[in-house]
Amino acid sequence: MSTATWKVPLFVSVAAWASIGTAVQAQDAASVVANETVIVDTVVDAAAAAPAAGDPADDTGSSSDDLEQQAYAAYEAEDWPQARRLIDAAIVLAPRQISLFRLKAYIAAATDDNAGVAAATAQGLQVAPGDPETLQLRGTARAKQGDTPGALADYAAALQAGWHTSSLFRNYLYLLNQQHDNARMLEVYAAYEAAYRTDPEGTGLHADIPFHAAQAYYHLDQPRRAVELLDQAIAQSPQVASYYGNRAMAQHALGRSSQSLADDAQAMRLEPKEPQYPYNRGVTRLDLGDPAGALADFKAALALGRDDAATWLNIGVAEDRMGRTREALAAYDRALQKEPANPQVLTNRLSLLQRTGKGAATVAAQAGALPAENQAQLLFNQALAHSKASQWQAAADLLEQAVRLDPGLDTAWLNLGVMQAKMGQYQRALETLNDYIKRAPLKPMGLVNRADVLHTLGDDSAAEKDLLRATQLEPGNLDTQQRLARHYSRTGQTDKARRYYAQLVTLPGNLAPDAFINYTAMLLDLGDTREAAVVAANGVARFPDNYGLRINLANALGDSGQHTRAVDAYRAAMRLQPKRLDAHYNLGNLYLQQLKEPRKAVQEYRTALQLQMDPEVDADEQRERRMSIHLNLASALADTGDARAARAALQTAIDEAPDDYRPWFNRAAMALSAGDPAAARPDFEGAWTRLEGLQRAQPPRARPDPAQLEHAGYLLFHLGRTGEAATHMQQLLQAQPDNIDAQRNYGFMLLDLGRPQDARQLFERAFTREPDEVDGWLGLLACAMLDSDPTRLARLKREFGQRFDGRYPLAADLPAQLMRSEGYWYSERFVQLWQQLLAAG
Repeated sequence: MSTATWKVPLFVSVAAWASIGTAVQAQDAASVVANETVIVDTVVDAAAAAPAAGDPADDTGSSSDDLEQQAYAAYEAEDWPQARRLIDAAIVLAPRQISLFRLKAYIAAATDDNAGVAAATAQGLQVAPGDPETLQLRGTARAKQGDTPGALADYAAALQAGWHTSSLFRNYLYLLNQQHDNARMLEVYAAYEAAYRTDPEGTGLHADIPFHAAQAYYHLDQPRRAVELLDQAIAQSPQVASYYGNRAMAQHALGRSSQSLADDAQAMRLEPKEPQYPYNRGVTRLDLGDPAGALADFKAALALGRDDAATWLNIGVAEDRMGRTREALAAYDRALQKEPANPQVLTNRLSLLQRTGKGAATVAAQAGALPAENQAQLLFNQALAHSKASQWQAAADLLEQAVRLDPGLDTAWLNLGVMQAKMGQYQRALETLNDYIKRAPLKPMGLVNRADVLHTLGDDSAAEKDLLRATQLEPGNLDTQQRLARHYSRTGQTDKARRYYAQLVTLPGNLAPDAFINYTAMLLDLGDTREAAVVAANGVARFPDNYGLRINLANALGDSGQHTRAVDAYRAAMRLQPKRLDAHYNLGNLYLQQLKEPRKAVQEYRTALQLQMDPEVDADEQRERRMSIHLNLASALADTGDARAARAALQTAIDEAPDDYRPWFNRAAMALSAGDPAAARPDFEGAWTRLEGLQRAQPPRARPDPAQLEHAGYLLFHLGRTGEAATHMQQLLQAQPDNIDAQRNYGFMLLDLGRPQDARQLFERAFTREPDEVDGWLGLLACAMLDSDPTRLARLKREFGQRFDGRYPLAADLPAQLMRSEGYWYSERFVQLWQQLLAAG
């Protein structure tokens, strides 16, 4: 059986799984509203009419209709005193004629005489109580007088009476928007749409109508519909800054960061002195992980006059994320000067003090005075700190307290499910995420995280449905699309994954490098190293300062044989982030595994151990990566011939992580390579004890870890438990049918179990993929000798000699030679079988 010293593969940057959230961040919920005024219709042209027979006339012989026509002419000439005199005279003659009272109201409105409008319409409605035009006129007057309930009642009555002018819809929606009556706004907008379909010319198109409806959809958490309506408003009035500003907010809510930034930029061009637009752009940049750019935007909003608590709060958030604690506290203090009791500011300030360990007594006293929902947010922020340290149970406990205080804190429910999954409580996580999805059915993050839990439980079909539903909810959310692509990648649906990734990396607005990073990682896993190098290079061209992309480019170059360029790419990454260890670790792997320069590898690994991890990586992953460095350092030291230093490196790994089976496994492999199987056995037993504990800790329905299955097979085989080892390898090949090493190793196990026919099939499958692997040739030759097929055996021997040209003589001691010089290992039973077969042949 072949077990070269096990080396941990290179790690690459991959988008994080759990959406754990961030500290409280102020985002002004009030949209930017266009500076629309309440509109008053001009009077509709009155048709000239001859006095009807018997109509009363004044002392000049003029009828009421004559006087109405003259009043209207004076109205158009803006001769308001004459218009008032004439319309009053007409009303004296015909006090039951509603059109006269409407014209009197229009004349009063022309001079902003709202009291006059109210009086005229009141008289008119006594004559014709349901006249819709008069109701609209009175509603507008009431709105201007500050009587909003009365105005809304009049507008509702006018609409009910079938009045469908554009001015009614515009004024009604404007007033409802001011009152934030979002549900009623949507009802009125539905009535507008129906009226427009019936009579488009009479109803008319005005950009502010879809604009106001978009506001309602945005505040009702339906940003996709808001974007659609704002698209209409912009098409009708492309020079209104507020339409772009509001669409930017809706795009932001959909996760379309690049589109949001573009809309904010256009709004700023159209209205450069409006502070709301740089403020909103700052919020988007915060979400994109660009605190420096966000800080510049918030300061620009401040300079334009937005000197309020929300602006200072977000300045504090940006400063905090840049690691500038003192400046963040100062910003929070400025926010509290504006609003001393602002709970969001107090919550963020207390969270910062908790993280820095300052003012514990002050924190406790002030936290108790916060409203319940902000106490819940404070607990949520504490949970984030615990999750960063991989203290999953502590984080879950705090989140449970948070949701008890504020059951409406959806993000706490979401992250509680994430924590439960982290602890392996997959069924509880599933139940929690189901509850979250019921609470927030239109938010895709619940579906995305539930998909990960379902994948872990082996239900990939349900996981795919969740991800597809998430992409339907927010078609423009690039993060959700990347997660779907990643799902297809890790479930072996590589064609679909490629298609999604290929689309993502060509989108001009994709401002996040994650698609390039994950696409490159998938291509590297598939062995498509040259395409991976092309994708990574395109990503670096777009994001030259992204460290993860530089690392993946170097990995791809190294794996495709472009070693000199790979070294240069790793050095470029080091210049970007001199205190990060990833580039040193991966360069060490390049030196060790491909350039065969173990001394240079040792230098890079030792440098890596002195540097820091990505601060966004949780504690478990940090420990995993440090273990990788220790294992590969030991391997490099062994390759330099310094076995003592290699064992010392493995002992350091054991001391750092005593429950990890891998350093025990590698130390046993070193003993085997040194020809000391007796020294290897205690370490194999120690490795198996720890690996068996890991396997037992897995929940019953969890998908087995392929690496653990493979290593369990090796360990059990080394410990002489061949039947159990074969069972593990069989399970591994069910999960990874193309694992060539597993095919060969399972074949050697089957030989030891006396099943040469089954073994031969495995060796032949492996041989078709790797015909130059000498280990596979030994299996094929042994099976041919056992088959008593002299013709086939003679052909295989001849081909073996031609292929290896004397480098491996076909002799009884060949297994011993391979174990001594190449790092393979074969069981004593196979060595004896090989010697017997050669002696007999």
